[in-house]
Amino acid sequence: MKNKALLAAITTSCVAVTAHADPLPIIFSGYMRAGTGINVRGGTQVCVGLPGADTKWRLGNECDYVVEPSLNAKLVSLEGSDWHVHFMPGIYRAWGGREFQTYSSPGGQLLPESGTDELVARFGQVFAYGTNIAALGNGKVWVGRRFYNRLQTGINDQFLEINDGDGAGIEDINVGIGKLSVAAMLNPRGSANNNRISVPVRLTGINDLPNGQLALYVTPSVQLKSDDQVNATTPATEANGLAVGLYQTLNGVLLGGNTLVGVKMDWFGTTRNSRVVLQQSAVFGEPTSFGGTVVEGLAEYRINKAAGNAGNKWFGMGVRTDTHLVGPFRVLAEAGHDMVKPDNGGHTRNMTKFTLATAVSAGQEAGSRPTIRLFVTHAIWDEAARASFDATSRLRQVFGDQRSGTSVGLQAEAWW
Repeated sequence: MKNKALLAAITTSCVAVTAHADPLPIIFSGYMRAGTGINVRGGTQVCVGLPGADTKWRLGNECDYVVEPSLNAKLVSLEGSDWHVHFMPGIYRAWGGREFQTYSSPGGQLLPESGTDELVARFGQVFAYGTNIAALGNGKVWVGRRFYNRLQTGINDQFLEINDGDGAGIEDINVGIGKLSVAAMLNPRGSANNNRISVPVRLTGINDLPNGQLALYVTPSVQLKSDDQVNATTPATEANGLAVGLYQTLNGVLLGGNTLVGVKMDWFGTTRNSRVVLQQSAVFGEPTSFGGTVVEGLAEYRINKAAGNAGNKWFGMGVRTDTHLVGPFRVLAEAGHDMVKPDNGGHTRNMTKFTLATAVSAGQEAGSRPTIRLFVTHAIWDEAARASFDATSRLRQVFGDQRSGTSVGLQAEAWW
């Protein structure tokens, strides 16, 4: 009885203290997209992409679910610095796919299928960090699992830089000419005796032009391995890697919009990649008035050199327009073309994709979210592209005997 009374007293005290404590300032943010669609020959929507191209043009061409809610809690403020924890459970699944079937780890490894068709959440980000630390040039320190070093293009959703994983680092340290960030990242699914460490270093915010800034990204990587004492095996040796990216942004120079010009080189053993990318946005008219249009354009050329003449050259170019009609209603159009030339003497492959969509959004601007789109997507390709389609893909399954294909669908997208 005494123990029960003591437990009741402690519980009552804790409840009282909690009731009078200041609530934690928690910020809820996130991203989601989901939809449904059909192809004109019967069955589910078919998304298109040219084998050998690094990306696909995404409007009306995303056959997946993505849900990434984020919770960020500020726990302590101390001497001008703030200390937080960040949690992000995430869901990603291609339509008709099974858990892990199409999910690649940060190291690029395909994970085994788990056998479930349900949407399963996992923590994509769990980390703690401090900001505005005077001893770090008003920068940050962090440890945990996170999406890191992401530099993304828009209309094809490509990551020019990405170093997701488990790690730690210091970030956005003011070093005079810009802000310096350094981290050490590991593959979260690497084994105890075989993993890979990368050391992303970036220097951003370099004011080199009156209307522009320069950013430099350098990422070396090496394998970490040891003999397996249980199975008496040694992991296969992996090559060292190095990636160097240089990115120039300009504001109000071309068409009064925003410009990104990037050059990147990366080396991994006998594989060499080099690319140049130009991304441009512009606004014509008042975005919230009838006919006001936001335009996004992207062009990229990449050369991949691999052992045994297994590389290729890829060129992609696309443009999207987003035009306000009235109230929450908009009309969007996107066209993108990809061309891949294999180094093994195969025929050059071509694919062109078109999408027309209407949208109703929670606001009158192009970036207003949530938005719901009704779209029609049509793609055409040549014989060389048709012959290169993966035998297990929906594209081959439905349109494998054709040189074109069409899908119709609805998609919801939101960020908050």
